[in-house]
Amino acid sequence: MYGFIVIGLYLVAAGLSASAAWRSRERPAVLGSAGSYLSVVAVLAHLGWLITTLRAEAGFALDIADSLSLFGLVVGVIGSLLAFRHAFRAPAAMLLATAGALALGTGSISTVKEVSTAGWPMAAHVTLSALAFGLLAAAALLTVVLAAQEASLRSRRPARWLAALPAMESMEHAVFTVLALGFVALSATLLVGALFVTDLFSQRLVHKVTLALVAWAIFGTLLLGRHRFGWRGRKARRLVLAGFVVLAMSYFLTKFVLEVLLHRHWG
Repeated sequence: MYGFIVIGLYLVAAGLSASAAWRSRERPAVLGSAGSYLSVVAVLAHLGWLITTLRAEAGFALDIADSLSLFGLVVGVIGSLLAFRHAFRAPAAMLLATAGALALGTGSISTVKEVSTAGWPMAAHVTLSALAFGLLAAAALLTVVLAAQEASLRSRRPARWLAALPAMESMEHAVFTVLALGFVALSATLLVGALFVTDLFSQRLVHKVTLALVAWAIFGTLLLGRHRFGWRGRKARRLVLAGFVVLAMSYFLTKFVLEVLLHRHWG
């Protein structure tokens, strides 16, 4: 029941934010619409739901559904922050709806807890990885919106929904701001993760770490190219999406193979 409330809050907040973005075409919306404040309530409710779910069983391990929910929490936070900027309420609505969808499976899968006591390196690693993945997921979603925006503008008859979006320059700036924050969090995740990795092969982490490093290199190259050579447009968007796909494979594909197909765990 509690889960339906969380998801409902996200969806209503997304709907109100989208409505506010559409109305602001003619006049600026008042700062802090009902959707903006409701998005904060949705994020807090989501956080409480996750804490309750993860504390319900002894030990520590995040199954795929709970991991998606945790990453969705970060996406929801970003969406909530954007909802307070009237120019970004349309992208915020998309992020809030995505957060609600990611929260859907919280607590739905029961897994064996392979870590009986989570020390601070593990807790820090999980927190940072959630922050990094959520930020980079938000950057990828904004990149998809930006690509659709450019494609529509290039067409002979631009779509009406473009009027609810901020200017492409503002969207691109938002993408790279979120991307840079995600890159910093991903770098910290890899550094903290090195504290409890003793043997990549025996801990079944070689594929996960290798793919994460590839994603880190892609994002780092893009940010360097942006800073030094002004990379933007289609090339930049392709690198953002490529990096995110590799990062998603690093976590979810390897976790699916281990837990679902091989019935094993990391660690």
